[in-house]
Amino acid sequence: MSDSLLTGPATAGNPTTDRVAVQRAFVGLLARPLVTPTSAPEAHRQITRNFKEVADAARRLGYRVATVGRAVRLVRVPAAGVVTAPPPPLDQPSRRILALTCVLAAACEEAGGGATLAKLSELVGQLTSTNAGTVSSYDQGVQSHRRQLLHASKMLEYWGVLHRRTFDERLLDEWTDGRGGIGAGYDIDRDALLLLTSPDVLTQALNPAPEPDQVSSTSTLRALRALIETPALLYSELSPADANALRATRGLRSSEAAALTGGHVEARSEGLVLLLPDDPASPITVDWPRSTVASWVALLMADLASGTGRRQEDGTVVLADAEVDDLAEELFASRGGYLNKALREDPTRIRPTAEAQLRHLGLLRIPESGGWILSPVAGRYRDPAVMLSEAAGNPEEGQCS
Repeated sequence: MSDSLLTGPATAGNPTTDRVAVQRAFVGLLARPLVTPTSAPEAHRQITRNFKEVADAARRLGYRVATVGRAVRLVRVPAAGVVTAPPPPLDQPSRRILALTCVLAAACEEAGGGATLAKLSELVGQLTSTNAGTVSSYDQGVQSHRRQLLHASKMLEYWGVLHRRTFDERLLDEWTDGRGGIGAGYDIDRDALLLLTSPDVLTQALNPAPEPDQVSSTSTLRALRALIETPALLYSELSPADANALRATRGLRSSEAAALTGGHVEARSEGLVLLLPDDPASPITVDWPRSTVASWVALLMADLASGTGRRQEDGTVVLADAEVDDLAEELFASRGGYLNKALREDPTRIRPTAEAQLRHLGLLRIPESGGWILSPVAGRYRDPAVMLSEAAGNPEEGQCS
């Protein structure tokens, strides 16, 4: 383990405080791997103040920290041809939006230091109109296409490539709904753009080429990445050799994960779970369950599934398609009065609502054959109590415990 990581920055002050600052900065970079002074001011400040130690922590996971100007990016270098990543967000953009975001980034390269949304829209149309393009044509005369491009522009805002310099939302509405005006004016951060579209990073991500001996040689690295990056590191999801190696070294892996993040590891018979402090809230901790119908529907469906499905030796619970549908019907029959209007009017939405939540949390896998495979980690939420909030008097909100 790097001494600098354990002792914090070489500055006067409390070593414990310095270590915590490094851990928070590193976890912040894991949560938001491209930061600029304008896109994430506080995170950028923490990372740059502790840059050497944060870079050391990244190297411990086989990652690297790249900088261009004042922009900073964490590059998740593949190990054995695999990038370890947490489950996708609930609002994961469609492939079309992601494709348009890539084309919009290319348009930013053409535009220079600043541009309006209307101008970028023209450039995107030109870039997608060639026969050599692999992205379906964008037509700025079609309202749905303009809305998709607006979504893409907000993604580039989040990553710091675009920085709004006009804040009148009516301009965006006029452009999106009526194709009039400039839409919005942006400054283009070329440093962030270069990091986002780095050719070597894109090549690694799209065409990983593992060497034959990398699988065995990266076993420890991949286990540490999975422990930190995913909701749980389960023995059942590893090869027998990797699972046995992890069981033998779980204490060491746990201490390494704790030193890098400031959390602590809970060891269970099924695997390891990294728990991060609640105060202050960690940016990689999901706030769940929340006082929403979607949360408590997923919570109750998982609890019903745990009690109904067939428990396997690895701790997972398996249900067939028809059994999951039966659970949704049972939930509607017993709790239908507490559902929101959309679910009361269309009970068939109960199951997909629960699935979206549980998959996002890494608690559920849906095999190609259908049905559910519930993670052993779902047992942490057993026997939930859900009550309608009297203060709100609204089935959209409730209390989960």
